[in-house]
Formats: sequence, C-alpha cells, structure tokens
Amino acid sequence: MKQENYDVFVSYRRSAFDTANLMAEKLRHAGYKVFFDVDTLTAGKFNEQLLSVISNCKDFILVLPENALDRCHQTDDWVRKETLCAMQNKKNIVPVMLDGFSWPDPMPEGMEELSNYQAVTAIGHEYFDLAMKRLQGFLVSRPKKPLKCIFAKAGIALAIILVVLGIGYGVLRHISNVTCDGIGTKLTSGMSTMSLLYDECEDVKDELETFYKAIDKASDEEDKADIEEGMRHTIDKHVKELNHLKSAMPAPEFKFNSLESYLLAYRDIDKEDLQGFPMFYESMFKGMDDLYESIYYAMDRHEYSRLNKEDISIHLKTIEYSLNGFYYAYLGSLSQLPKSSRKTHFEMAKKWTHFPNGTPLDLSQEEYEQFQMQEMKRLDEEISRYGTALNYEDQRLEELGQRLDELEEMAKSLESND
Repeated sequence: MKQENYDVFVSYRRSAFDTANLMAEKLRHAGYKVFFDVDTLTAGKFNEQLLSVISNCKDFILVLPENALDRCHQTDDWVRKETLCAMQNKKNIVPVMLDGFSWPDPMPEGMEELSNYQAVTAIGHEYFDLAMKRLQGFLVSRPKKPLKCIFAKAGIALAIILVVLGIGYGVLRHISNVTCDGIGTKLTSGMSTMSLLYDECEDVKDELETFYKAIDKASDEEDKADIEEGMRHTIDKHVKELNHLKSAMPAPEFKFNSLESYLLAYRDIDKEDLQGFPMFYESMFKGMDDLYESIYYAMDRHEYSRLNKEDISIHLKTIEYSLNGFYYAYLGSLSQLPKSSRKTHFEMAKKWTHFPNGTPLDLSQEEYEQFQMQEMKRLDEEISRYGTALNYEDQRLEELGQRLDELEEMAKSLESND
C-alpha cells in the first residue's frame, strides 16, 4: 500500500459501514484528507500498514454502532488494534456514538480511558448534519478548502441519503439529471421573459427618440399636446403589456426538498445562486415600472430638457446593462448543469436578439463573473457621466443665480439714484 499522509482516519464496524462512509464523504467535501479503508484495502486479514497510517494522521474518528466494543476484549480485533494504536500515539480521538450504543462495563482492557474522550452523539438521522458540524469542531486538522455553502446550510436527511446511496450510482445519476433538466427549463423560461423585457426596453427607446424629434419640430402647444397624448397612449399600452407579462410569467421558484438538495450537492451545483434568480427577476420588472413612471412624469410637466432626456436614458441603460449582467449569471448557472439540461436553452436562445449571444457554456464561473463586472462597469461609467452633467448644470444654475442677484442689486441702485 502506498504510504500517504492523511488528516483523518475513520475506524468502524462493518455494521456501521453506510454511516461511516457517509461521514467520510462529507469530510472530504469539506476539504479534509480522509482515510477510509474501503478505498484502499481489499477484504482479508488485518493489514499492519494501517497502524502506520494512524500514527501519521492527526484525528482518529471511532464510529460506534450498537455493541461496537463487545469484540474489543479479543486481542486480534481490528477496532481494538486501531483504537489502541491511536491512544498510544496520542492522536485526537473523537468517538461518534450511533443509535443503540452504550459504553460496556467493564471496558476492554487498555481502552478504559476511551469513554473520557470528547464524544459526538449521532442518534437519529434528523440530527446527523448537526452532529457532523460538532464533529468538525472537535477535529484538530484543518480543511484544505472552504466548506461550500450548499453543504454548510442544506438540511439533508440521513435516511433519504441512505436510500439514494442504496439504489446505486446509475439510478442516482438518472434522478439528478431529471432534477437538473427541470432547473434548466425553469432558468431558460425565466430568461425568455427577460428577453421580452429587453424587447420592450428597445421599443421604448426607439419610440422616445421619435417622440423627442416630433416634440422638437412641433410648431405650437396644440401640436405638442397631440404628440404627448399619442405617446401617453403608447406608454399605457406598454404598461398594460408589462402587467400582463408579470401576471402570466411570474418569477420561477427554486425550492428544493432534502433529496433535491442532495442531488444538487452531488452535482456540485450552488443552490443559493439559483435561489437568487427570482429576486433579480422581480427587480427587472420594478426597473421597467420606474422607467414608465419617469416618462409619465416628464410628460406631466412637459419637460424635455437635455438632463431630463439623460435621466430617462440612464433608466434605459440601467435595465439593459443589468439584463446583460443577468444573462451572464444565467449562463454561469446553466453551465453547472449537465448538457442534457441545456436543450431548452439552445431552442429558445435563437430568439433572444438583444442579449450578448455567442458566449460559450464551458467557461469558468470566474470568467462569467468577469463578464458581469464589465456590464456593471459600463453602467458605472454612464452614471458617472450623468453625474458630471448634473454638476455642470448645477454650476450653471448657480452662476445664473449670482448674475440675477447682481442685476437685482443694479436695479435697486438705479431706483435709489432716481
């Protein structure tokens, strides 16, 4: 057996294989290097090289099902040999007591102090995740990578996991594909609605350009009133369509039961990213509502100054850049799913004329985030430019105010001289 150094050694009875194996897998996902003999040893007599592995690890986890220590009175018992080796080498020993276990009386010779070690109780599958967190708190070794949120926060029931593990790798993969396909369809359906919002945004931009030109050319106030009335009817129609779309296509929900949460973890898919999708979805509808309110406000005041136009333009660009950024986040989420889950995307994306299409689905999450940051940077530049224009106008108003004050002083001076 090739000698390697491990953080954690897991010792167990064969009757506790499923639980011990699950514990080892969770610790690996958390970033610990775990020795679990099923990975490296074939069935047969006790392998003395195990003692060398134990002597070089930092933590020794002893999984204790019912009657786990009964055979430890026998000097050739595997669990006895492993435990004594850990005690003699002063390893950090963490007993994990399962349902039905109790300390024997008397304790096996040489193992009397074992009951004094800080132990973790894992009785009942509903408390298994809590027990795992407590277990990690007792370990002296440190994980090599951060524990992912989906494992830190997901409440995965042990009974469900055992059922899934029992049905085999192939069936598990099939079920996870079905779950992922459903997620892919929901994501793409929501993005199709966002594409319709993008279409609305572009239509309003074109209509505003035509409206401004018509207002500028209007010969009298009556003509302006007619043009404004026509634009108001146009915006009313957009508002009606927006409300219908919001009602007909509500934000997709991503709520997962324990089995689905486990399947997402199995695929290394970030559940929290998916659950943020509806929040952004709703914010885009809110952005369109704000845009229409700005247009109504301008028409109510008959105000179409350069700054007023800039204000509405910033609304439009905020929506556009945000939708582009959302599109890259969508691609990042979709890229985590198996290829079968992207079928709906390839069918629907052909109709999305405004998104930055052509971005592949095999980039890293960091690259998708870079694309998002570029869109936000473009928006920041627009807002900064708009702020500069506002400051310039404020300065002009201040200068005009000062000039008006000077003229008023001159007028008073002339009146007093008369």
